Amino acid sequence: MTRPLLDELDRRLIGALHLAPRATWDDFGAILSADASTLKRRYDRLHEARMLRVIGQADWGMHSTAMPVHVFLDITGETPLAVLDRLRTLPHLQLLGQISGDYPLYAVVHAPSEAATSEAIDRMFSIPGVRRVNVLPALSTLRRGIAWDPQFLTGSERADLLKLTGPRPEGTATATPPAKPLSEAERTVVAQLLQDGRASAASIGRAAGLATSTAHRVVRRVLDERWVQPRLEIVSEWLGFQTPFVLRLRVAPGATPDVMRHIDQLPQTRLAAHVASDMSVLCTGLVTDRSALAAFIDNELAQVPGLLTVSVDVMLAEPRRYWLDRDLTSGLGEFHAPKLL
Repeated sequence: MTRPLLDELDRRLIGALHLAPRATWDDFGAILSADASTLKRRYDRLHEARMLRVIGQADWGMHSTAMPVHVFLDITGETPLAVLDRLRTLPHLQLLGQISGDYPLYAVVHAPSEAATSEAIDRMFSIPGVRRVNVLPALSTLRRGIAWDPQFLTGSERADLLKLTGPRPEGTATATPPAKPLSEAERTVVAQLLQDGRASAASIGRAAGLATSTAHRVVRRVLDERWVQPRLEIVSEWLGFQTPFVLRLRVAPGATPDVMRHIDQLPQTRLAAHVASDMSVLCTGLVTDRSALAAFIDNELAQVPGLLTVSVDVMLAEPRRYWLDRDLTSGLGEFHAPKLL
């Protein structure tokens, strides 16, 4: 597949979709000072090229009663990519990556329950080539990838887009189920929005066999309750962000909450989690290249009070991120949406 060539309007549209994935084309046109039909054609071109896709991020309580675990794997007798390919067949894998450092493979497991988490980790030990498995259970997660912003827009454009969506998601993510079980119509709408975060209520109603008025009401409720939040996924390397990274941070006693709040404010970071480990904060992020990573560590990260030790790994390959397969040649692939409880 030929990589799409992006101009300034493409990049601004992508920046807008990060902030307001369900905004109308007329809204985008008014804020970006561009023709709505032109923006729709741009989006369709990028979507067909498998560069971007708007999916739905399910609230953790919709598909799990457990917190995710971050897993670092050491290997022997095999190449990292060969072992990574075998790992793809395991269930409940939200992320898979090859990284630099002592443990060449990194995965995030988010299973439906603690028992299913234990079973998934146990199965990793049986994969040929896996020698050691270092499991870091998440104790809390403050920042998640949905909040990442490529910074392609002006401050006023960002403010106008955020007026359409309300404040960006904040606060610690938890695996708390809804107060009462979802109706069949609500479950159907959630499943549809997971696959297409821009799907209209009318199209969801047709696909689910719901009356139009019912579909509009249920879609509104699902989005208002944040059971599903629309989320733009991209091939970030095609945007110029060539260096994903993983940080493990050792912090001073009692400093973890403040460190995570500082990390949450840095535009380069995609995730900040408090994990059960001697390196108690795990962070992932994106920068344009390795020199930008060096500048981030020396200038931005160095200003965070309470840090004692920083371990840095570069993500060398990332064939799955947030349940979505991706390839630098062919673009976005299969979406392994978590099953609802």
